[in-house]
Amino acid sequence: MKRMFVFAVLSVVALAGACGSSGSSSKQSTAIAPVLVNGQLPHFDQPQTLKVLTHDSFAVTQSVLDEFEAATNIKVELVPSGDAVAMTNAAILTAGNPVADVIFGFDENLLGSVLRNDLLQAYRPERLVGVDPVYVVDSSGMATPIDHGDVCVNFDRGAFAKDGVPVPTTFDGLTQPVVKNDLVVEDPSTSTPGLAFMLATIAKFGGGNDTSANASWLSYWKQLKSNGVRIVDSWETAYYGSFSGGSGKGDRPLVVSYASSPPAEVSDTTLPVDQSPTGVLTDTCYRQTEFAGILRGARDPRAAAAFIEFMLGDSFQADVPGQMYVYPVVKGTALPDTFAKYTAPVAMPLTLPYAEVAANRDRWIAQWSALFR
Repeated sequence: MKRMFVFAVLSVVALAGACGSSGSSSKQSTAIAPVLVNGQLPHFDQPQTLKVLTHDSFAVTQSVLDEFEAATNIKVELVPSGDAVAMTNAAILTAGNPVADVIFGFDENLLGSVLRNDLLQAYRPERLVGVDPVYVVDSSGMATPIDHGDVCVNFDRGAFAKDGVPVPTTFDGLTQPVVKNDLVVEDPSTSTPGLAFMLATIAKFGGGNDTSANASWLSYWKQLKSNGVRIVDSWETAYYGSFSGGSGKGDRPLVVSYASSPPAEVSDTTLPVDQSPTGVLTDTCYRQTEFAGILRGARDPRAAAAFIEFMLGDSFQADVPGQMYVYPVVKGTALPDTFAKYTAPVAMPLTLPYAEVAANRDRWIAQWSALFR
Protein backbone atom coordinates (compact mmCIF):
# COMPACT_ATOMS: atom_id res chain seq x y z
CA MET A 1 0.00 0.00 0.00
CA LYS A 2 2.80 2.38 0.83
CA ARG A 3 4.46 2.06 -2.55
CA MET A 4 1.12 2.62 -4.27
CA PHE A 5 0.80 5.86 -2.28
CA VAL A 6 4.25 6.98 -3.39
CA PHE A 7 3.36 6.47 -7.03
CA ALA A 8 0.12 8.38 -6.51
CA VAL A 9 2.09 11.32 -5.14
CA LEU A 10 4.53 11.21 -8.03
CA SER A 11 1.65 11.13 -10.50
CA VAL A 12 0.07 14.19 -8.91
CA VAL A 13 3.41 15.96 -9.01
CA ALA A 14 3.85 15.12 -12.68
CA LEU A 15 0.41 16.55 -13.39
CA ALA A 16 1.20 19.66 -11.36
CA GLY A 17 4.38 20.02 -13.35
CA ALA A 18 2.49 19.83 -16.62
CA CYS A 19 0.03 22.46 -15.46
CA GLY A 20 2.79 24.69 -14.17
CA SER A 21 4.78 24.51 -17.36
CA SER A 22 1.79 25.62 -19.40
CA GLY A 23 1.36 28.73 -17.27
CA SER A 24 4.70 30.32 -18.07
CA SER A 25 3.22 33.80 -17.73
CA SER A 26 3.21 33.30 -13.96
CA LYS A 27 7.00 33.34 -13.81
CA GLN A 28 8.74 36.26 -12.23
CA SER A 29 10.00 38.50 -15.04
CA THR A 30 12.58 40.33 -12.93
CA ALA A 31 15.00 39.12 -10.32
CA ILE A 32 14.92 40.47 -6.77
CA ALA A 33 17.33 43.37 -6.30
CA PRO A 34 20.28 42.94 -3.89
CA VAL A 35 19.25 43.49 -0.27
CA LEU A 36 22.55 43.93 1.57
CA VAL A 37 23.32 47.43 2.83
CA ASN A 38 27.06 48.10 2.68
CA GLY A 39 27.57 44.36 2.92
CA GLN A 40 25.31 44.01 5.97
CA LEU A 41 21.85 42.49 6.36
CA PRO A 42 18.97 44.98 6.08
CA HIS A 43 16.88 45.90 9.14
CA PHE A 44 13.11 45.93 8.56
CA ASP A 45 11.08 48.61 10.32
CA GLN A 46 8.19 46.28 11.14
CA PRO A 47 8.65 42.84 12.77
CA GLN A 48 8.10 40.01 10.31
CA THR A 49 7.84 36.24 10.35
CA LEU A 50 9.62 34.31 7.61
CA LYS A 51 8.56 30.72 6.97
CA VAL A 52 11.27 28.32 5.76
CA LEU A 53 10.22 24.99 4.23
CA THR A 54 12.81 22.35 5.12
CA HIS A 55 13.42 18.63 5.18
CA ASP A 56 13.30 16.89 8.56
CA SER A 57 17.09 16.70 8.84
CA PHE A 58 17.51 20.47 8.82
CA ALA A 59 19.13 21.75 12.01
CA VAL A 60 20.53 25.10 13.09
CA THR A 61 21.58 26.45 16.47
CA GLN A 62 18.88 28.68 17.95
CA SER A 63 21.39 31.39 18.79
CA VAL A 64 22.27 31.59 15.07
CA LEU A 65 18.62 32.18 14.16
CA ASP A 66 18.41 34.71 17.00
CA GLU A 67 21.33 36.55 15.42
CA PHE A 68 19.39 36.83 12.17
CA GLU A 69 16.30 38.13 13.99
CA ALA A 70 18.33 40.71 15.92
CA ALA A 71 19.92 42.01 12.74
CA THR A 72 16.82 42.09 10.54
CA ASN A 73 13.73 42.18 12.79
CA ILE A 74 12.62 38.95 11.06
CA LYS A 75 11.66 35.87 13.07
CA VAL A 76 12.24 32.54 11.33
CA GLU A 77 9.58 29.83 11.53
CA LEU A 78 10.70 26.42 10.28
CA VAL A 79 8.23 24.21 8.39
CA PRO A 80 9.63 20.63 8.37
CA SER A 81 8.07 18.58 5.58
CA GLY A 82 9.59 15.10 5.59
CA ASP A 83 12.48 14.01 3.41
CA ALA A 84 13.69 16.40 0.71
CA VAL A 85 11.75 14.44 -1.92
CA ALA A 86 8.51 14.79 0.04
CA MET A 87 9.31 18.45 0.74
CA THR A 88 9.88 19.17 -2.95
CA ASN A 89 6.70 17.32 -3.95
CA ALA A 90 4.71 19.36 -1.43
CA ALA A 91 6.19 22.61 -2.76
CA ILE A 92 5.30 21.63 -6.34
CA LEU A 93 1.70 21.03 -5.36
CA THR A 94 1.46 24.58 -3.96
CA ALA A 95 3.57 26.34 -6.60
CA GLY A 96 2.73 30.06 -6.76
CA ASN A 97 0.75 29.89 -3.51
CA PRO A 98 3.37 28.48 -1.15
CA VAL A 99 3.05 27.57 2.52
CA ALA A 100 6.44 29.21 3.12
CA ASP A 101 8.71 31.91 1.75
CA VAL A 102 12.03 30.05 1.43
CA ILE A 103 12.72 26.41 0.63
CA PHE A 104 15.90 24.69 1.79
CA GLY A 105 17.27 21.20 1.22
CA PHE A 106 16.61 20.15 -2.38
CA ASP A 107 19.74 18.89 -4.12
CA GLU A 108 21.00 18.87 -7.71
CA ASN A 109 19.13 15.61 -8.31
CA LEU A 110 15.83 17.38 -7.54
CA LEU A 111 16.84 20.68 -9.11
CA GLY A 112 15.41 19.75 -12.50
CA SER A 113 11.95 19.22 -10.98
CA VAL A 114 12.20 22.45 -8.98
CA LEU A 115 13.05 24.53 -12.06
CA ARG A 116 10.67 22.71 -14.41
CA ASN A 117 7.75 23.33 -12.07
CA ASP A 118 8.43 27.06 -11.70
CA LEU A 119 8.77 26.95 -7.90
CA LEU A 120 11.25 29.77 -7.41
CA GLN A 121 11.98 33.38 -8.21
CA ALA A 122 15.47 34.51 -9.05
CA TYR A 123 17.85 36.04 -6.54
CA ARG A 124 21.61 36.01 -6.96
CA PRO A 125 23.10 36.64 -3.50
CA GLU A 126 25.97 39.10 -3.18
CA ARG A 127 27.66 36.61 -0.84
CA LEU A 128 27.70 34.00 -3.61
CA VAL A 129 31.16 35.37 -4.49
CA GLY A 130 32.50 33.48 -1.46
CA VAL A 131 31.13 30.11 -2.60
CA ASP A 132 33.36 27.60 -4.34
CA PRO A 133 32.20 27.79 -8.01
CA VAL A 134 32.05 24.00 -8.29
CA TYR A 135 28.81 24.08 -6.28
CA VAL A 136 27.12 26.82 -8.34
CA VAL A 137 25.38 24.59 -10.88
CA ASP A 138 22.25 26.68 -11.56
CA SER A 139 23.03 29.54 -13.93
CA SER A 140 19.46 30.90 -13.71
CA GLY A 141 20.02 32.36 -10.24
CA MET A 142 17.09 30.46 -8.75
CA ALA A 143 18.92 27.96 -6.54
CA THR A 144 21.66 28.99 -4.10
CA PRO A 145 24.09 26.30 -2.85
CA ILE A 146 24.26 26.12 0.96
CA ASP A 147 26.05 22.90 1.89
CA HIS A 148 27.47 19.74 0.37
CA GLY A 149 28.33 16.19 1.36
CA ASP A 150 28.86 12.70 0.04
CA VAL A 151 26.25 9.93 0.27
CA CYS A 152 28.02 6.65 1.05
CA VAL A 153 27.47 3.28 2.65
CA ASN A 154 28.35 3.36 6.37
CA PHE A 155 29.26 0.32 8.43
CA ASP A 156 29.06 -0.71 12.08
CA ARG A 157 32.63 -1.45 13.19
CA GLY A 158 31.54 -3.33 16.29
CA ALA A 159 29.21 -5.69 14.44
CA PHE A 160 31.84 -6.67 11.89
CA ALA A 161 34.52 -7.09 14.56
CA LYS A 162 32.18 -9.27 16.64
CA ASP A 163 31.28 -11.52 13.72
CA GLY A 164 34.83 -11.69 12.40
CA VAL A 165 33.61 -10.79 8.92
CA PRO A 166 35.73 -8.50 6.75
CA VAL A 167 34.11 -5.16 5.96
CA PRO A 168 33.17 -4.90 2.26
CA THR A 169 35.00 -2.08 0.51
CA THR A 170 33.30 -1.90 -2.88
CA PHE A 171 29.86 -2.04 -4.51
CA ASP A 172 30.50 -5.65 -5.49
CA GLY A 173 31.33 -6.48 -1.88
CA LEU A 174 27.77 -5.57 -0.90
CA THR A 175 26.40 -8.40 -3.05
CA GLN A 176 28.47 -11.16 -1.42
CA PRO A 177 26.79 -13.90 0.66
CA VAL A 178 28.92 -13.00 3.70
CA VAL A 179 26.88 -9.78 4.07
CA LYS A 180 23.50 -11.25 3.14
CA ASN A 181 20.65 -9.39 4.91
CA ASP A 182 23.10 -6.78 6.23
CA LEU A 183 22.34 -3.71 4.05
CA VAL A 184 19.53 -1.17 4.42
CA VAL A 185 18.92 1.38 1.65
CA GLU A 186 16.44 4.25 1.32
CA ASP A 187 13.80 4.24 -1.42
CA PRO A 188 14.98 6.66 -4.18
CA SER A 189 11.39 7.75 -4.84
CA THR A 190 11.01 9.09 -1.28
CA SER A 191 14.55 9.83 -0.07
CA THR A 192 17.41 11.97 -1.37
CA PRO A 193 20.15 9.69 0.06
CA GLY A 194 18.32 6.77 -1.54
CA LEU A 195 18.18 8.66 -4.83
CA ALA A 196 21.87 9.52 -4.59
CA PHE A 197 22.77 5.87 -3.97
CA MET A 198 20.71 4.77 -6.97
CA LEU A 199 22.49 7.39 -9.09
CA ALA A 200 25.82 6.17 -7.74
CA THR A 201 25.05 2.70 -9.13
CA ILE A 202 24.18 4.20 -12.51
CA ALA A 203 27.42 6.19 -12.53
CA LYS A 204 29.37 3.08 -11.50
CA PHE A 205 27.82 0.38 -13.67
CA GLY A 206 26.39 2.37 -16.58
CA GLY A 207 23.30 1.56 -18.63
CA GLY A 208 21.54 4.85 -17.93
CA ASN A 209 20.30 5.03 -21.51
CA ASP A 210 18.92 1.49 -21.42
CA THR A 211 15.16 1.63 -20.89
CA SER A 212 14.83 -2.13 -20.36
CA ALA A 213 14.76 -4.16 -17.16
CA ASN A 214 18.18 -5.53 -18.13
CA ALA A 215 20.12 -2.27 -17.80
CA SER A 216 23.57 -2.83 -16.30
CA TRP A 217 22.85 -0.84 -13.17
CA LEU A 218 19.58 -2.71 -12.63
CA SER A 219 21.46 -5.99 -12.87
CA TYR A 220 23.47 -4.81 -9.88
CA TRP A 221 20.26 -4.04 -7.96
CA LYS A 222 18.98 -7.53 -8.76
CA GLN A 223 22.08 -8.86 -7.00
CA LEU A 224 21.40 -6.64 -3.99
CA LYS A 225 17.80 -7.83 -3.90
CA SER A 226 18.90 -11.45 -3.98
CA ASN A 227 21.30 -10.67 -1.16
CA GLY A 228 18.52 -9.44 1.10
CA VAL A 229 18.76 -5.65 0.84
CA ARG A 230 16.09 -3.90 2.94
CA ILE A 231 14.34 -0.86 1.42
CA VAL A 232 12.87 1.81 3.74
CA ASP A 233 11.23 5.18 3.16
CA SER A 234 13.72 7.64 4.65
CA TRP A 235 17.21 8.22 6.03
CA GLU A 236 15.82 8.52 9.56
CA THR A 237 14.10 5.13 9.27
CA ALA A 238 17.21 3.53 7.78
CA TYR A 239 19.78 5.00 10.16
CA TYR A 240 17.91 5.04 13.45
CA GLY A 241 15.51 2.17 12.87
CA SER A 242 17.45 -0.44 10.86
CA PHE A 243 21.16 0.33 11.26
CA SER A 244 22.93 -1.39 14.16
CA GLY A 245 25.80 1.08 14.51
CA GLY A 246 26.11 4.22 16.60
CA SER A 247 22.69 5.75 17.33
CA GLY A 248 20.90 3.04 15.35
CA LYS A 249 18.57 0.60 17.07
CA GLY A 250 18.33 -1.98 14.31
CA ASP A 251 20.00 -5.19 13.21
CA ARG A 252 21.72 -4.22 9.94
CA PRO A 253 25.43 -3.27 10.03
CA LEU A 254 25.42 -1.53 6.62
CA VAL A 255 23.38 1.60 5.77
CA VAL A 256 23.30 4.30 3.11
CA SER A 257 24.20 7.51 4.94
CA TYR A 258 26.98 10.13 4.57
CA ALA A 259 30.76 10.31 4.64
CA SER A 260 30.27 12.86 7.42
CA SER A 261 28.03 10.66 9.60
CA PRO A 262 30.79 9.10 11.78
CA PRO A 263 31.58 12.32 13.73
CA ALA A 264 28.04 12.30 15.12
CA GLU A 265 28.76 8.95 16.80
CA VAL A 266 32.01 9.92 18.53
CA SER A 267 31.79 10.83 22.21
CA ASP A 268 35.50 10.36 23.02
CA THR A 269 37.51 12.53 20.64
CA THR A 270 40.78 10.85 21.64
CA LEU A 271 39.68 7.75 19.71
CA PRO A 272 41.78 6.98 16.64
CA VAL A 273 39.81 7.43 13.44
CA ASP A 274 39.85 3.71 12.71
CA GLN A 275 38.22 3.00 16.07
CA SER A 276 35.19 5.27 15.72
CA PRO A 277 31.86 3.40 16.13
CA THR A 278 31.02 3.69 12.44
CA GLY A 279 33.01 3.91 9.24
CA VAL A 280 32.51 4.66 5.54
CA LEU A 281 32.93 2.70 2.31
CA THR A 282 34.46 5.57 0.36
CA ASP A 283 34.29 3.74 -2.99
CA THR A 284 30.47 3.96 -2.82
CA CYS A 285 30.22 7.75 -2.36
CA TYR A 286 28.14 10.12 -4.51
CA ARG A 287 28.43 13.91 -4.29
CA GLN A 288 25.35 15.85 -3.09
CA THR A 289 24.87 19.63 -2.86
CA GLU A 290 21.87 21.17 -1.06
CA PHE A 291 20.26 24.40 -2.23
CA ALA A 292 17.93 27.10 -0.97
CA GLY A 293 15.62 29.32 -2.99
CA ILE A 294 12.89 31.94 -2.68
CA LEU A 295 9.48 30.43 -3.39
CA ARG A 296 7.40 32.09 -6.05
CA GLY A 297 4.57 33.82 -4.21
CA ALA A 298 6.61 34.53 -1.08
CA ARG A 299 4.92 37.24 1.03
CA ASP A 300 8.05 39.42 1.19
CA PRO A 301 10.74 38.39 -1.29
CA ARG A 302 13.20 40.92 0.19
CA ALA A 303 12.94 39.30 3.63
CA ALA A 304 13.43 35.90 1.98
CA ALA A 305 16.47 37.24 0.13
CA ALA A 306 17.91 38.50 3.41
CA PHE A 307 17.72 34.96 4.82
CA ILE A 308 19.42 33.52 1.73
CA GLU A 309 22.25 36.01 2.29
CA PHE A 310 22.36 35.02 5.97
CA MET A 311 22.71 31.35 5.08
CA LEU A 312 25.89 32.24 3.19
CA GLY A 313 27.17 34.31 6.10
CA ASP A 314 29.88 33.31 8.56
CA SER A 315 27.61 32.27 11.45
CA PHE A 316 25.30 29.98 9.49
CA GLN A 317 28.06 28.40 7.41
CA ALA A 318 30.17 27.69 10.51
CA ASP A 319 27.11 26.09 12.17
CA VAL A 320 26.41 23.69 9.30
CA PRO A 321 28.98 20.95 10.04
CA GLY A 322 28.15 20.59 13.72
CA GLN A 323 24.39 20.66 13.20
CA MET A 324 23.76 18.85 9.91
CA TYR A 325 27.06 16.98 9.51
CA VAL A 326 27.69 18.24 6.00
CA TYR A 327 30.24 20.68 4.62
CA PRO A 328 29.71 24.43 4.19
CA VAL A 329 30.05 25.79 0.65
CA VAL A 330 31.73 29.10 1.49
CA LYS A 331 35.48 28.88 1.01
CA GLY A 332 37.60 29.18 4.14
CA THR A 333 34.88 28.26 6.65
CA ALA A 334 36.51 26.55 9.64
CA LEU A 335 35.39 23.01 10.49
CA PRO A 336 34.86 21.70 14.04
CA ASP A 337 37.77 19.53 15.17
CA THR A 338 35.64 16.40 15.59
CA PHE A 339 34.03 16.85 12.18
CA ALA A 340 37.39 17.38 10.49
CA LYS A 341 38.97 14.37 12.22
CA TYR A 342 36.28 11.71 11.77
CA THR A 343 34.68 12.63 8.44
CA ALA A 344 35.89 10.24 5.77
CA PRO A 345 37.76 12.10 3.01
CA VAL A 346 36.38 11.27 -0.44
CA ALA A 347 38.87 12.11 -3.16
CA MET A 348 36.81 11.00 -6.18
CA PRO A 349 33.06 10.88 -5.43
CA LEU A 350 30.81 9.51 -8.13
CA THR A 351 28.72 12.08 -10.01
CA LEU A 352 26.38 12.38 -12.97
CA PRO A 353 25.79 15.58 -14.96
CA TYR A 354 22.89 17.59 -13.58
CA ALA A 355 21.20 17.75 -17.00
CA GLU A 356 21.41 13.97 -17.42
CA VAL A 357 19.75 13.41 -14.05
CA ALA A 358 17.06 15.99 -14.81
CA ALA A 359 16.24 14.27 -18.11
CA ASN A 360 16.18 10.70 -16.80
CA ARG A 361 15.42 10.72 -13.06
CA ASP A 362 11.74 9.82 -13.31
CA ARG A 363 12.41 6.95 -15.72
CA TRP A 364 15.25 5.59 -13.59
CA ILE A 365 13.06 5.64 -10.49
CA ALA A 366 10.28 3.87 -12.39
CA GLN A 367 12.73 1.19 -13.58
CA TRP A 368 14.03 0.72 -10.04
CA SER A 369 10.54 0.64 -8.56
CA ALA A 370 9.40 -2.04 -11.02
CA LEU A 371 12.12 -4.27 -9.59
CA PHE A 372 11.05 -3.73 -5.99
CA ARG A 373 7.25 -3.85 -6.30
